[in-house]
Amino acid sequence: MIIDFSAHHISRRVGKYISRAKWYGPGTIMNFPEQNADPEVRLALMEKYGVDMQALTQTAPVVVGFKPDEAAEICRLSNDDNYALCKAYPKKFVNICFFSLQDVKSAMKELERAVKELDCRGVTLGSNQAGKGLDSAEFYPFYEKVVAYDLPIFIHPVQWESYPLVDAYKGWKNMLVLGWPFDTTQAAWRLVLSGTIDRFPGLKVVLHHYGAMLPFFSRRIEQNIRMSLKDRLKPGKDITEYWKSFYGDTALDGAVASYPVGYAFFGPDRTVFGTDYPFGAESGEDFYRENLKGVRAMKIPARDMKKVLGENAKRLLKIK
Repeated sequence: MIIDFSAHHISRRVGKYISRAKWYGPGTIMNFPEQNADPEVRLALMEKYGVDMQALTQTAPVVVGFKPDEAAEICRLSNDDNYALCKAYPKKFVNICFFSLQDVKSAMKELERAVKELDCRGVTLGSNQAGKGLDSAEFYPFYEKVVAYDLPIFIHPVQWESYPLVDAYKGWKNMLVLGWPFDTTQAAWRLVLSGTIDRFPGLKVVLHHYGAMLPFFSRRIEQNIRMSLKDRLKPGKDITEYWKSFYGDTALDGAVASYPVGYAFFGPDRTVFGTDYPFGAESGEDFYRENLKGVRAMKIPARDMKKVLGENAKRLLKIK
């Protein structure tokens, strides 16, 4: 069984709502194929490449530039429309709901609604919340509920605007291509060193783009923490033990040499297949084809390949 853990779904209602911002839509830096909202288009692509199920996620930057109440509305629309697609095709789609923590009380109400009414199997969060780190104490009540519901958190990167040289427009998309992986990495860094992972040891965190910078710089990170930041960890606990809370999806756009790096870090039990559909060339088909090709090019045992392609996602999302 093949499950795409990071297949983004921008419904027609969400697409219309976010088109008022400068980021998404025709002529912007984040154009997306409108046919993505057509289930028959998605199903045809899945059938072509032998993908059995998509976990419907939202791309977190859709709330950038919106006020807290507007961001909450985008989340509500996204979660409802994801569920409608899951309900229409229960064997093909599963719902990973989207939340903005700009208004924590609103997010907690939406989480309860998502679990009780929308068959929520996971949580998508942006790597920062309007500039606030995911380790902010005001988010703790939300994490407590996530752990109680035993839901994985999928961290999707978003913009950070403090460094002009990586501006999305003036820096030739530098923010989206290189700035986003940095923001994913800082989110994981802060969750560990702030003590958030220790406070909520039941958290299961899936990092987009195969862990971003963590796999490539893992020893650099580990050595620096052991030398000068060890006091930020729980006494007697090595930094490598914290990595067990993190998973990585394989959305690397087909960079064949990079998959073994991610796999060496996350291993067969904490890797999930993901494509980043519908972004990429050919209305997203390029990412589907090339991510599958890149994953299958890894020289790993067949039993571990099955885990990567579907069994790990099936376990995380409680798919029967």
